[in-house]
Amino acid sequence: MLVYYRISNLGFNLLKARLLVVELPLEQESVARTRKIVHVDMDAFYASVEQRDNPSYRGKPLVVGGSPNQRGVVAAASYEARKFGIHSAMPSVTAIAKCPGLIFVRPRFDVYREISTSIHAIFKRYTDLVEGVALDEAYLDVTENKQNITYASTIARYIKTAIFQETQLTATAGVSINKFLAKMASGQNKPNGLTVILPEQAMSTTSRKRLRFCRTASD
Repeated sequence: MLVYYRISNLGFNLLKARLLVVELPLEQESVARTRKIVHVDMDAFYASVEQRDNPSYRGKPLVVGGSPNQRGVVAAASYEARKFGIHSAMPSVTAIAKCPGLIFVRPRFDVYREISTSIHAIFKRYTDLVEGVALDEAYLDVTENKQNITYASTIARYIKTAIFQETQLTATAGVSINKFLAKMASGQNKPNGLTVILPEQAMSTTSRKRLRFCRTASD
């Protein structure tokens, strides 16, 4: 009861905005629990494309974004750069201060869009219910899929394999009964991971997420 009271004081609108939760009436809960949602998130997409296309960048801290001499901003950071605390939306001058040997690459959005189109073509082999969030991220509803595959986790594995074979890039996938939980799952095991939150785990997983949010917001 204490946790519920503290969350309520934060305001339900804020809670929904921060957690991306859509509250369903109880009579709709059983319907929601039957869905099979896959969230696919490419791993450090822009940076990984640049490392793929330029072997000399591989294994080195790299960001895609504007130059620190031009007040640029980081659009994407490789995993090597993230070890220095560098992340997207960070000013480039801050990033270079954290890692003096950081490689800066200007974005090639035409290339990223072309690869994203190829990846979405892979998604469409399994379902037409694809919701693109960005060039590197999408939700797939595979409850009823084109290949009549029973398990969403199997589809996720097939998609990850196809993406790597056809683009030489890795993706992380999360599987669950709704978009919120599928996205939570995909964030658990990056890069190149696959995590499933089963229906029977959904309530406890959501409760733990809300409790962590409550503690953070009240600190």
